[in-house]
Amino acid sequence: MKETPKNLKKLSRFGISEGISELLLTTKNSPKDKRKANAAPIGITWKNDKMFLHLFKGSKTYENLTQKNYFAANMTDDAVLYATSAFYDLKNDDFRFIKITRKNKTISIPILKNANAATVFKCVKRLDAADSMIVHIKPVKFIPLKKRGAGILINRGFHSVIEVCVHLTRYELARDPMYIDEIRRRQTLIQRCGRKNDKKAFIILKKRLLEIEAENKKNEPLRPDGQTQESALSFFP
Repeated sequence: MKETPKNLKKLSRFGISEGISELLLTTKNSPKDKRKANAAPIGITWKNDKMFLHLFKGSKTYENLTQKNYFAANMTDDAVLYATSAFYDLKNDDFRFIKITRKNKTISIPILKNANAATVFKCVKRLDAADSMIVHIKPVKFIPLKKRGAGILINRGFHSVIEVCVHLTRYELARDPMYIDEIRRRQTLIQRCGRKNDKKAFIILKKRLLEIEAENKKNEPLRPDGQTQESALSFFP
């Protein structure tokens, strides 16, 4: 999709801009799954007139979009939804399904009930790599769900929650302490600038960090003095 002023203006109302926009992507699960849908915070890249996702193997979004061609990108300022969906499953009640018609075929797509707006995308090309997949996408339907005044929120606390989601995901994979340093810096902003919901979201993320550290201790060998390495949680008040 070309980055024309008209397109930029339209997509900005749905939380999408040039560069990488972190939205909550909702995909339909297999009928065998007890959960009807999945949600996860994932970046949509819009660069050089192309829009694409970079998905990693092992994620539910990767699994679903290898089988289905449509998904929704949900814009919301609900920090708890970001924190929860990054590491846990949302409830079926958090979703509702909409129907769109493409080439005389009706397609059911999950969106978040609490979203301000949603954009339905179609996957147009998939490029596989060793441990990931690039999915080229295009918007096919725009769904305003709340009144126009509910636009993009510019709040340092809320945006810090999104950054903590990213850093904690990377820490879970790499166990690199530099991500803990980044989370600590963001914690200060959340406490100082965030709304009540943003602070609640950080508690959920801190809970996930506790779970990661518990997993680390199970698998970590003892040091020569018989102790384990210092937990990342020891750096948090």
